[in-house]
Amino acid sequence: MKKNRVIQINIGKPTDGQTQVRLEAARLWNDIVRLHKYIRKRHWKWPTESKMKTHVKGKYALHSQTIQKLVEKLYDSIDSTQTKREKGDKKARYPWKCKKKFQTVTWKQSAIRRKGNRLNLSNGRGVKGLSIKIPLDQLPQGKITGIELGYRTLYISIQDVVEKPESAGDNTVAADLGIIHTAVMTDGIKSTAVVGRGLRSLTQGKNKKIAGYTRLIDKCEQGSRRRRKLKAAKAKYLARYHRQVHNLLHHTANKMIDFAVERQAGTLVVGDVTEIARNKRKQKKGSRRSNQENSGNPLGRLVEYLTYKGQLRGVDVVKINEAYTTQTCPKCGHRHKPSGRNYKCQGCGYVAARDEVGACNILNKYIHNGRMVPDSILPTGSVKYLRPTLLRKSPVVVALNEPTLLGITLDSVLASEDAGSVEPSKQSLVA
Repeated sequence: MKKNRVIQINIGKPTDGQTQVRLEAARLWNDIVRLHKYIRKRHWKWPTESKMKTHVKGKYALHSQTIQKLVEKLYDSIDSTQTKREKGDKKARYPWKCKKKFQTVTWKQSAIRRKGNRLNLSNGRGVKGLSIKIPLDQLPQGKITGIELGYRTLYISIQDVVEKPESAGDNTVAADLGIIHTAVMTDGIKSTAVVGRGLRSLTQGKNKKIAGYTRLIDKCEQGSRRRRKLKAAKAKYLARYHRQVHNLLHHTANKMIDFAVERQAGTLVVGDVTEIARNKRKQKKGSRRSNQENSGNPLGRLVEYLTYKGQLRGVDVVKINEAYTTQTCPKCGHRHKPSGRNYKCQGCGYVAARDEVGACNILNKYIHNGRMVPDSILPTGSVKYLRPTLLRKSPVVVALNEPTLLGITLDSVLASEDAGSVEPSKQSLVA
C-alpha cells in the first residue's frame, strides 16, 4: 500500500533564481486566466485541457511539466466553480485575478534530482535550474513525487510503500459531525463524543480577528509602514490559527479511529459535511455569531485526515448523505426539526441526545441501504464526552514561602519589615 505525505521546510530568504521562477510562473498564470476571461465573455467554445497545454508549451522559461501543472490547476478551478454553480451557489466565481506578481511553482517527479542534501530542480532546456539545500535533520526519507516552491517555504510530497493492514473488524461505527460536538460516534451499543468547543472557539475567534485586521488595513495608505505591520501581524495570526486547528483535527481524527478499532469496526460511516455549507447558503441571513461559526468550518479536512489515518489502521471511511438524520425519530420514524441539544419526538414522546440520534440514524441509513428503519438502532442514552486535547496549560500557582519570586522570598520581606526597612536587603535579593 502506498502512503503519501507532505512535509513543509522553511528555506529562508528566497534567492534570485527562486524569485525569477515564481515571477515566470505568475506570468503564465496571468496569461491563461486572461485568455479564459476573453473566451468566456464572448461565449466561445472553451478549448480542452490538452489544447491549452499545447498552446502554452515552450513559451515560458519553466519545465514542461510545471507548465502542465499550472494549466491543470486552472482547469480544476473552472470545474470546481461549474459544480458549485450547478448545485445552487451562484456566487462562485471563475478564476479572475490576472495581475498576480508571484505564483507557487510545482515540479513533478521527472524534473527532480536528489544529490546528497541538495534538491536539483529542472526549469527546462536552456534555462538554469534551481539547487536548494535541505538541512540534514530535515532530509525526507522516501520517494519524492513532487515539490512546490512558495515564499520562503518548500512543500515536498513523499510516497512510502507500507504493508496494507488487516481490517479492524466486521462491525460498523457511524459518526455525526457537527459544530457543537465535532463528532458523536456509535455502533449501537456504545457511544462516544469528541467535544468541539475548542475548535468552534478558534474558528469564531479567527473570523472576528481577521475582520478587525481587514478593517484597519483598509484605512491605511498603500505602501505605508503601518499597513505593512498590520499585514505581517495578520499573517502571523493566521499561521498560528492554522497550526492550532491542524493539531486539534489530528487529535480528533486519532480519537475517532481509536474508537473504531476498539469497537472492532472496519467501516467508519460519516455524514457528507459539504451539505452543511450548502444548506446554510439556502437559508436566510443568520446571526453574526452563527455566521462566524460556519464560515471556514474545517470539518472537510477532518474527513481527509480520517481517510488516510483509517487506511493505516484497517478502517475504511465511507461518506453518505446525512439528510434528515437529526430530524427523524429513531423509535417511530416521525420527522420534525428539533430545537436545542435534546431530541423530543412529537409523535411518540421519545427523548434522546440530538447528536446521538443523528449518529444512530446515519448507522441505520447505511445498514439498510439508504432507508431509516424505525426501532432498529436506538441511542444508548449514555455518551462519553472527550476533549481532543488541551489548548493551553493552566497556570501553576506557587507559594511564596517556598521558592523565590524574582529572587525575593516571603521570609526575607517579613525580616526586612521587622528591621524597619521598606525595601528588602541586598542579601535577601541574592538569596
